[in-house]
Amino acid sequence: DSGDHPSAEVLYMQAASAVELGGLGQCSFCGRKFLCTRLEKHTSICSKSQGSKRKVFDSSKARARGTELEQYQQWKSSERPQHKSPRRNNWRQKHEFFIQTLRQARQVQQVLSKGGKVSDLPPLPPIENPDYVACPYCRRRFAPQAAERHIPKCKTIKNRPPPPPQRRR
Repeated sequence: DSGDHPSAEVLYMQAASAVELGGLGQCSFCGRKFLCTRLEKHTSICSKSQGSKRKVFDSSKARARGTELEQYQQWKSSERPQHKSPRRNNWRQKHEFFIQTLRQARQVQQVLSKGGKVSDLPPLPPIENPDYVACPYCRRRFAPQAAERHIPKCKTIKNRPPPPPQRRR
C-alpha cells in the first residue's frame, strides 16, 4: 500500500466518517466535494485540466496527413482568396421596399376595382438593390461577382454607349 494512494476500504471508511463529521471540502474549480485529505491532490490536478482546453480533432485532416490529398488541400486553400468581405445586413431596407411594393399593389387593385385605368397612377420608383456594385466606367450596377467579371472588360471597351441617365431624387 503506497502512502499516496490508500486502499478503497480505507477511503470508504474515511468518507463515511467525514460525511458524519462534515469533513468534506469543495473543489474551487469543478465544485465537486472531496475528503479534506484528498482535496489538495484533486485541486492541483483539476486546476491543470481546467486551465487548458483541447483543440477540436479533425479526423479528415488526420486521414489526409502524409498523402497526396494533403498537398491538394493545401494547394486549394492557397488558391482561394482569403479576404471575403462580410455581407452588410440590410434587411430593414429590403423590408421597407417590400411594404412599399405591397402598398402600391393594393393601390393598383383599388383603382382597377373602381373602374379606373392603371395609366392614371404615378409611375413606380425604380428598384435599387444596395448590394449591387456600380461600374465606374458605364455606371451600370451589378451583383458583386458579376461586377468582378464586368469591370475589367468594360475598362477596355473603346466605343462605349452613353451611361444611363442619372435619377432625380
